[in-house]
Amino acid sequence: MRLLVPAAALASGRVEVRGDDHHYLFRVRRLPVGATVIVFDGEGAEADAVVERVDAERAELRVGAARREPAATPRLTVVQAVVKGDRMDWCVQKLVEVGVDRLVLVTTERCVVRLDAERAEARRARLQTIAAEAAKQARRATVPAVEWSTFDAALAGDGLRLVCHPQSSRSLADHLGTSAAAVTFLVGPEGGLTPAELDRAAAAGFEAVALGPTVLRAETAGVAAVAAFRLARASIRAGGGSTAGNH
Repeated sequence: MRLLVPAAALASGRVEVRGDDHHYLFRVRRLPVGATVIVFDGEGAEADAVVERVDAERAELRVGAARREPAATPRLTVVQAVVKGDRMDWCVQKLVEVGVDRLVLVTTERCVVRLDAERAEARRARLQTIAAEAAKQARRATVPAVEWSTFDAALAGDGLRLVCHPQSSRSLADHLGTSAAAVTFLVGPEGGLTPAELDRAAAAGFEAVALGPTVLRAETAGVAAVAAFRLARASIRAGGGSTAGNH
């Protein structure tokens, strides 16, 4: 069992569990006193915690020594044009499962979804909750941040920057051995990025790459790109090979 807690609670050595978490752990899963739960703060720290007391509405856990989750390299960001309905939920869930570090939501010219400020914040908060649940399921101690940005602001940054584009003559495989500390993927909406948006991305240093021989959906492309990078890096580590690349 894993439980997301505030960093201060983890550091204090004591955790109080109430509400939905209490219901799930002690009513649904029926954890007894003495059971061990892994608590994590979403910022890379986790620890074993022992259930010391359970009553009808609250439980108390004693937290052991914290340990840090090793930081994955390179740091992976996906700049994702928002897609419709529950496909966006699925996209966030799977990005977290395969190892994204940061997700930046943008509205592009061909996006079907258009939200005012209040609805945009509500959507972001919902997606952040989905990210937290996905991190718990994937046994990650870090919950990736989900944030909104304007398109042009999202293009700024350092490291290797790639646009997922099925018509590119360059392949993502050409970059899997990069030595860059950070990689950003730009993914368009259902109708793709416009030529003008691709030009702005290129001017900001993004290179267009194809992810394979098939055309992926807007919510799938970023997931495939992140998974490819994480699997490639794991293979390099397992084989003792160099991570050096041309970028």
